[in-house]
Amino acid sequence: MKALLIALGLHLAFLSYSRADDKKSLLDSLQQQLNRHSSRDTARVNILNKMGYEYWIVDPVQSVRYGDEALILADSLDYLPGIALAKRVIGVANWTQGNYEEGLSYLMEALVQYQYLKDSLGIANVLLNTGLIYSDQQSYEEALAYYEEAYRAFENLNNSERQLHTAIHIGELYQAEKHYLLAQQYFEQAQQLSDSINNAYGLGASYLHLGQLALATGKLEEARDYCYQALPFQEVRENMHGKSLTYYTLGSIERARGNYAEAEKHLLHALQKAMKVSSRQNRRDIYLELKEVAQSTGNYQQALEYFENYYILQDSLLNAEKLREVVRLENRYELEKKEQELLVQQQAMEIMQQEARIQNFFRNGLVIGIVTLALIAYLITSRQQLKIRKNQELLAKNREVFQSRQKLAQAELENAQLKQKELTQELEYKNKELTSYTINFIQKNELMDELKVGIQKLKRQAKPEVRQQLSTLSHLVDQNLHIDREWEDFKRHFEEVHKDFFTLLKNNCPELSNNELKLCALLKLNMNMKEMANVLGISPDSVKTARYRLRKKLGLEREDKLVDFIINIEQKSTISDVNASQ
Repeated sequence: MKALLIALGLHLAFLSYSRADDKKSLLDSLQQQLNRHSSRDTARVNILNKMGYEYWIVDPVQSVRYGDEALILADSLDYLPGIALAKRVIGVANWTQGNYEEGLSYLMEALVQYQYLKDSLGIANVLLNTGLIYSDQQSYEEALAYYEEAYRAFENLNNSERQLHTAIHIGELYQAEKHYLLAQQYFEQAQQLSDSINNAYGLGASYLHLGQLALATGKLEEARDYCYQALPFQEVRENMHGKSLTYYTLGSIERARGNYAEAEKHLLHALQKAMKVSSRQNRRDIYLELKEVAQSTGNYQQALEYFENYYILQDSLLNAEKLREVVRLENRYELEKKEQELLVQQQAMEIMQQEARIQNFFRNGLVIGIVTLALIAYLITSRQQLKIRKNQELLAKNREVFQSRQKLAQAELENAQLKQKELTQELEYKNKELTSYTINFIQKNELMDELKVGIQKLKRQAKPEVRQQLSTLSHLVDQNLHIDREWEDFKRHFEEVHKDFFTLLKNNCPELSNNELKLCALLKLNMNMKEMANVLGISPDSVKTARYRLRKKLGLEREDKLVDFIINIEQKSTISDVNASQ
């Protein structure tokens, strides 16, 4: 089997050089076309979009640059097909770099354009791309809905290439949810479709995912074979993102096999590829795996460096989410401001409607009076008719002003409702951020503890001249613990999500200590005994004792569950406030 794989790899490697040259030739040809075509017309838009499309997996940063240029020019020409494709190019390139919110925004705009153009293929492509973003954000239910709709559309269009892409992504989703049998069925379906149309990207992706699936189920030899089959096909398309994932998977396989040197080589290769595509998420995962390899070989200093790199990238991803949260809060302020303005406008409209009714009443009375007075005198009738015409003109103008204001108010109301919906969805990510922060907190403390234990063991066995160096390293580990400072960071993140939690606890039971408030916060996150012990820096038995004392202070009966009480305390407070207001 291994000899067959080597032969296949050599054959495909030969093909990869020629097809990689074809890829470079295509990009060079497009660049030459762009240089020759100086006219700012739809043809230039099409060339720019084609270049953005070809750079998707080679260099997503370049892809965004070409997409932006195409969008600006297409907008100036009012060229709708060019606008739609440019927004899709920018959306997918942002997804590749991990910029999910920006990518989703561009894809939603592209979907509207394709629907207006009644472009079935464009609609299906955007549905698939949107599913990818939701999947990466672990919103699997939404992602599956988009995938299935896209798959049906591609099937109706008889587009096998896009079908196989969609099948791969559905398999990824099922694999993430640990539905391995369903995942394998979709990956094998994608492999068969790729074989039938000789699609290198589909073959590379399906082999990679079959390898990841085999790794997840403990079939290490099978997983390694699949990954080596994937690499030549990824070379054909110069798929840097795919090669990074493949080498990362090979590194994980070799670590599981105990081949740490081979694992480190593959992981460093994966890191190099991930840096080329500016993928912070891939680099974060690779650093974490490198940390495990270094720790397994006893290289604790290297493990610490890898973990610091992991922590920096993780913190960077969290900071990006914090920045988006600031924007969300600003939008919420603007939304509340708009709602107040809308309320004032609604009141003004009610006054105008009342005035219109009064004017209608007087107008009708005036008409009756004119008919009656017409028999009395011609002059009086003429003067009254003139007055009627002036009143009618004024009424018409008022009606036009009223209708225009009503349309404006309706548009602002719809916009405010849409922004409110977006804000509600985006605020749900804050809980995910808090959980991620807590997990990082726990992982770092566990690593620091393991490093400290390892150093102490080495110190007892080391020579006197080495003990001083080990003491310095132990001091460095102690400096990185900073439990109190990190607890304050955790508390700040926690209070952003559960603003009144600690206040409610103190109102309910003023004698609670700071450590008991910490314990309540961890119970609110539904952590287990071991995780709480790790965060608080005490033993699990001490956690049990602290829980028992907390129950007594809160006055809970034996049948009352402490976790349920802590989790529902905010809800109980809200109900009490409502009852009091009534």
